[in-house]
Amino acid sequence: MFKYFLIFTAALVSGAVLNYFLAVFCRKRGFLTLKGIPLTGGLGSGLAFIFSSVLSIFILGLSFSKILPVIAAALLTLFFGVIDDIRELTVGQKFLAQSFCAALLIIFGIRTEIIYLGFWGNVLVSFFWIVGITNVFNLLDIMDGLAPGTVLIVSAAFLLVGSLIPDPSVLALSLVLCAISSGFLLFNFPPARVYLGNSGSHFFGILIASLALITHYASEENFFALFSPVMILGFPIMDTVLLVIFRVIKKRPVFKKSRDHVALRIGALGFSPRVTIAVMYILCFIFAVCGILLAVAGSIWSGFIVSAVFLFSIAIFIRLVKVENHG
Repeated sequence: MFKYFLIFTAALVSGAVLNYFLAVFCRKRGFLTLKGIPLTGGLGSGLAFIFSSVLSIFILGLSFSKILPVIAAALLTLFFGVIDDIRELTVGQKFLAQSFCAALLIIFGIRTEIIYLGFWGNVLVSFFWIVGITNVFNLLDIMDGLAPGTVLIVSAAFLLVGSLIPDPSVLALSLVLCAISSGFLLFNFPPARVYLGNSGSHFFGILIASLALITHYASEENFFALFSPVMILGFPIMDTVLLVIFRVIKKRPVFKKSRDHVALRIGALGFSPRVTIAVMYILCFIFAVCGILLAVAGSIWSGFIVSAVFLFSIAIFIRLVKVENHG
């Protein structure tokens, strides 16, 4: 237990310290800033992740085959994200970079192992999962504190699920993600003093996608547990799905920026930024808890949970579709 505490502390402290000094450095030089606020959250969190992950490998004696591919793909994603922050990439260029990182993970065995799909079915599911979740977190990062807070809740959920069938690699990565997202949240909670940037949102996205793939959930006797990661990530997935639906309803290009995000529509109801963030955290927590329950519940209860969450999502859509956000 002390070893895991040491890893968490090292990740939290290194994340907070690196984010602070990188922000100060870039603010003074006017580099990687947006309206005077540094876009260094990704870099700070990324460096802390490398340090903490390597530390965990040596402290826990982890398998390199699981950790190193995740580190490599996350670093590449971070690199392409920094380029995107400096000089905005096209949608095609972003997809190409994300596809390369997804392929790297899959080649090194970071993929689903669903017995019903076969090899190529699992490859396709894994590819779209990695690219999809990476972009989900990028789209989620539209409000101070939203993305890192979501990462914290989601990674904590994976930590609990991972403890059911203890895997040191899953536990270490979950702890590191909890820690570095907490360290960054100190600077990003409204009003933000540091932004994630595209580098940070994509970086966290591919890490969460990878963590979901290496966590064990189900056996042949527990089919519904296969949906546990989808449910744990149900909040950011729902946010993206509803965003696309809102844009289609208004006949807006899906990839063009707009104020149709769930968080912004909730804020348009009259809530302050901090209250809006609290509401979003509660929604994320509800989905995460349901995802954890799917991993341990029987078939009947699992079916009830899936149905209840689906109806809950429909209710949110019906309430928010009527909200006009002109801010």
